[in-house]
Amino acid sequence: MSDFASGNIVVFLPNWVGDVVMATPTLRALRENFPDAKITYFGRAIALDTLAGTDWADDFIYAAPKGKTKILGQCQVIAALRRGRFDMAFLMTNSFRTAFLARFAGIGRIAGYDRDARRCLLTDTIAPLRDEAGRFEPISALDYYANLIGVLGVQVDGREMLLPVSDADEQAAGELFLQAGVDPLRPVVVLNPGASGGTSKIWGPDRYAQAADMLIEKRDVQIIINAAPGEKQIAADVALRMEHSPIINFADRDNTLGLLKSILRRSELLITNDTGARHIGAAMGTSLVTVFGSTDPLWAEINCPRERIVSVGAPCSPCGKKLCSQIPGPMYHQCMNDLTADLVVAAAEELLDEAAGVGR
Repeated sequence: MSDFASGNIVVFLPNWVGDVVMATPTLRALRENFPDAKITYFGRAIALDTLAGTDWADDFIYAAPKGKTKILGQCQVIAALRRGRFDMAFLMTNSFRTAFLARFAGIGRIAGYDRDARRCLLTDTIAPLRDEAGRFEPISALDYYANLIGVLGVQVDGREMLLPVSDADEQAAGELFLQAGVDPLRPVVVLNPGASGGTSKIWGPDRYAQAADMLIEKRDVQIIINAAPGEKQIAADVALRMEHSPIINFADRDNTLGLLKSILRRSELLITNDTGARHIGAAMGTSLVTVFGSTDPLWAEINCPRERIVSVGAPCSPCGKKLCSQIPGPMYHQCMNDLTADLVVAAAEELLDEAAGVGR
């Protein structure tokens, strides 16, 4: 550990928002154990945006965007990494490409998991857990990332995911709630009907609409429909199917990760698919109802006492596939189609009662 007490470290961040949030306990531990080191984060814009406002890194390098300038972009990234003169790289990604970038940039010590045929590029390897058939054993990403910095003898104490909220985003959320006429005496429930990584993770817009109407009628809640830039259509579909109107619908306006943080911080409950908003909600202290179907909850386990996971345990789940591979019929997307609004609303009401202190 002493070799890097004042060294130069680069961390290759995960690619997806949820994984970045689950990496925060490890990122905090790295900063706390190496307060005098220069720590740089390398990653996609969305990953760096997720961590905006943290003080765990001293510098940032953006990964090259995809598109026509990909080769030129990669050369620019390698040049930026070379200029950093890094002593060590931690690869929170699993790809061969990121290990190649770190090696080609001349970084002397590279720590990462022995995956994707990249063992020859790493100096410090961590063996992923496998079962007897050689398949990867599910492990929470919280522990997966924590094991990575164990190569330096660093132990991650605690698993709490934390993200800061900027004053500007707090002000924007306050103004948005005021303009929408949000009643501070009534619960705010956020719906997150979209998901990255394929449609198999998505609970249908009709079910989200049913759950929203039931909660409005039974609990007098105020509904906000969240949408990432590529999810506006599904948010619009939910609103179209609702008998009551949402108080805010991001199908009709732009949102940012910073604003989403502040909105969730002000909300009693988030109902979501297994996607990044779930992890942001947990980091903001929001109660969660998470719908799981094709993905394995063990990979995304966060031990959140204010979360209720709802699933029906279809015979073919968790399959981990982006698209349902079943032929059209009763088995097609059964993991989501058999999951009723009643199940989700029951979990939501339980959490709303807990927040209100009912039964205590």
